[in-house]
Amino acid sequence: MSGFFYILPPVIIIVIFIIVPIIYAVDLSLLSVHLIKPTVKFVGGYNYLKVLKSKTFHQIFLNSMRWISLGTLGTILIGLGLGLFLNLEFKLNSLVRGIIFIPWIMPEVCVAFAWRWMLNSEMGVVNEVLMKLHLVPAYVPWLAEKGMVLYVCLFVAMWRIYPFIALMILATLHAIPKELYEAGQIDGTNFWQKFIFLTIPQLRYALVIGGLLTTIWLMNSFTTVFIMTEGGPLHYSEILPVLIYKTAFQSYRLSRAAAISLINFVILLIFSLIYLQAFRKHWRVT
Repeated sequence: MSGFFYILPPVIIIVIFIIVPIIYAVDLSLLSVHLIKPTVKFVGGYNYLKVLKSKTFHQIFLNSMRWISLGTLGTILIGLGLGLFLNLEFKLNSLVRGIIFIPWIMPEVCVAFAWRWMLNSEMGVVNEVLMKLHLVPAYVPWLAEKGMVLYVCLFVAMWRIYPFIALMILATLHAIPKELYEAGQIDGTNFWQKFIFLTIPQLRYALVIGGLLTTIWLMNSFTTVFIMTEGGPLHYSEILPVLIYKTAFQSYRLSRAAAISLINFVILLIFSLIYLQAFRKHWRVT
């Protein structure tokens, strides 16, 4: 019985901050609640049908899928490469590590505003540098071009997250026994064989956790996109968290925003279950 009291505090926190909000969101999504209109009535699945039939929602949904798939893959690859690089012994290694990890410790709001200024099409420093290097013939409207704006925002989001993944990779590399590589060298393995058959299996756990965390962060990414573009132009950079905010606090449709948030939650849950199922046998209890 005494063991029950040890788990009671976290259970209470989970119920208050997770279970209750989910139940409230489900209840809200089945109603018709508008911030300006005082009437409240039960509409069942009408909000979900309205959302799923919307062409705008389809466009934003595809944006979100590109956002999390390309963002997760790119962040993991960059973090892996950087972690391997930082694991090398060279002069100024500690200084380079400190500089590389700066984006991770910076507030997301500051990062978004800084990149928004640097990518300004008229006086941004990025265009200025590219023009002086003769890499572009004219100033590029990075945040106004519909074909690139989503990927520009994604680059900024990845730029902020990759140091954390690199840190996970670096910490895991330091924990790999050197005897493992010495045994491989005795067996005559070359560099690529060591990397594929010795390093990658040892990094599997960090890559899975890093990929899952990156997916969650990107799926809930709001600040970067909203500050840089507010989802524009014409929804080309808009993702589900931004749509939820705009539906609730600009269109004042709380019930429809709740329906979209639950759709976003289900998508995130599916990605989490896929990761856990695919790599279940590789997890180890320490």
